[in-house]
Amino acid sequence: MKKINILGIIALAAIMMAACSDFLKEQPRSSLTPDYFTSDAGIEAGLTAAYSALRYQYGPEGAMSITVVGTDEFTYGGDGSSIEINNYGSALFNNGHLQTPWNRNFTYINTCNGIIEFGSEGGDPGLIAEAKFLRAQYYYNLVTTFGGVPLDLGSGELKFNTTPSTTSTRNTEEEVYAAMLQDFKDAFENLPYTPSRTGAVAKSAALHYIAKTYLALKDYQNALVYAKMLIDDAEGARTYGAYLLQDFRDVNRDGNEHNPEVLFLVEHTGASYEFDESGEGAMNGPESGLKENRANFMMCPYYENQGLVNGNKPLTRTIEYGRGWRRFMPTPWLLNVAFAEKLHDSRYDASFQKVWYATVEVEGDHGKTLHVGDTAFYMPGYEMSVAEKTAFVKRTGARVYLPSDYEPDADGGTKKRQMFPANLKMAAPSRNGVNDASNRPFLVAKLSETYLIAAEAALLSGGDPTPYINTLRRRAAYRNPDDYKGYENAQDGAANLAKMGYDYQAALAAMTVTRDQIDLDFILDEKSRELCGEQLRFFDLARTGKLVERVQLYNPEQPAKANVRDFHRLRPIPQSQIDLMTDENKANYQNPGYN
Repeated sequence: MKKINILGIIALAAIMMAACSDFLKEQPRSSLTPDYFTSDAGIEAGLTAAYSALRYQYGPEGAMSITVVGTDEFTYGGDGSSIEINNYGSALFNNGHLQTPWNRNFTYINTCNGIIEFGSEGGDPGLIAEAKFLRAQYYYNLVTTFGGVPLDLGSGELKFNTTPSTTSTRNTEEEVYAAMLQDFKDAFENLPYTPSRTGAVAKSAALHYIAKTYLALKDYQNALVYAKMLIDDAEGARTYGAYLLQDFRDVNRDGNEHNPEVLFLVEHTGASYEFDESGEGAMNGPESGLKENRANFMMCPYYENQGLVNGNKPLTRTIEYGRGWRRFMPTPWLLNVAFAEKLHDSRYDASFQKVWYATVEVEGDHGKTLHVGDTAFYMPGYEMSVAEKTAFVKRTGARVYLPSDYEPDADGGTKKRQMFPANLKMAAPSRNGVNDASNRPFLVAKLSETYLIAAEAALLSGGDPTPYINTLRRRAAYRNPDDYKGYENAQDGAANLAKMGYDYQAALAAMTVTRDQIDLDFILDEKSRELCGEQLRFFDLARTGKLVERVQLYNPEQPAKANVRDFHRLRPIPQSQIDLMTDENKANYQNPGYN
């Protein structure tokens, strides 16, 4: 273990916001003291702080940037601000996005320490269990990002600290995982079977993270045991209230976030602007950009600035289509290889937008007038023949974007990074204004990921991953006809599906795989199809030892291929922290490879 300075840890956590609309609605307090944690009201106040601060971790630009780009799934988009992270540049330790998890997580770990240490004797066991889950969750974010971090914040391991600390002990990754595992197990024992209130955790989330922690520890037998506990219940008695939805599209549908497949989420809105950070006005508040759910901006193309072949622009910025920040764009591998099957697998259509309808009337191509609601831009997802493309444009007057039109510029430029399939899963069409951040909860853990944990654990322990993989793939074969109205036949979705060549029984057969088709790369591919863009990919590649291999194979940027190294599985400790340390400690503090 290493001696380090952690000058940024603060002893008392402020109550800054409520975690959700029906959560605690009391006046914010400037600080929490040990005595305050001895009452249920004080415990709930501490939990409010701990839940609400998870907004720093899930959905903001920084959190998305350090987990999504620089992988096989996503590269930087036309905005260009993610180049350094994607390309594993030499200045990563100065990147501000890495400062947020380092500077924030210890504060709310300390809050949870206070709840657990001073509230356990007389407090509600269910509330103490929530604190243990949240402490483990904060440590999970730290250890997967930075590696070993302190369990002792100045008053002893997992103890509440009341004064700023200048020195601490950096525990090993294994020690941190062991502490997390115990917290998740303790939480499971006393959490309710279903959430006690909107946004709170329950037993299903604890089971999921126990399995996920065992997977990180390479204890595949136990990872499978705990994943199966949740899966078997979901396929049987449903005691924990979790099960897979029939339609993949419904899992991520706006307004349906609190569905039985979602095990853990982070609320991003409240009953009023006092607690609501989604609005445009709130964007200008203190640290709003560090907490807002901007996932709806990050993978949105610059559609309103695109013209038809004749130069006319048929779209304006709308609430439905989002704000085109284009920070990230999907890689050709993700769109064309991972999602090569676009007929029998519904997940491509449910994950990516491929049609934009005109919002203003303009003259289209080939003399066609585009009325509001007519197809303006279309991305078929495959390379149309010249004849097919010409016929489509003559019939519709729309502009067609083929995969080659949004393949990232080979020279690293941004011309071809402006317009690409948008990520639909995080779209927020119900927010109030065109420039508002998302008012949706961020979905952190889903039962579908539990199936993939079980598949990986079964594979690596010599078992059979096939049932877990095929459950998800056969689910993905289903398409709800109601989602396909408004195409060529405005009222008959089934007719439109038939015209596409879709048949459910044929899709089931095509989506079913055999044991000899499944290896670790297949499971990682399946994770992309199920969970792409959801702040999981960097950690999965780092954990499996596949980061270098798959970035070099599938990330399109030559600098990323050349720069990525095994040590990049961990992020650098922020330079702002290093600068506060003594010369003696600096040499041993930074993660390997960044000195």
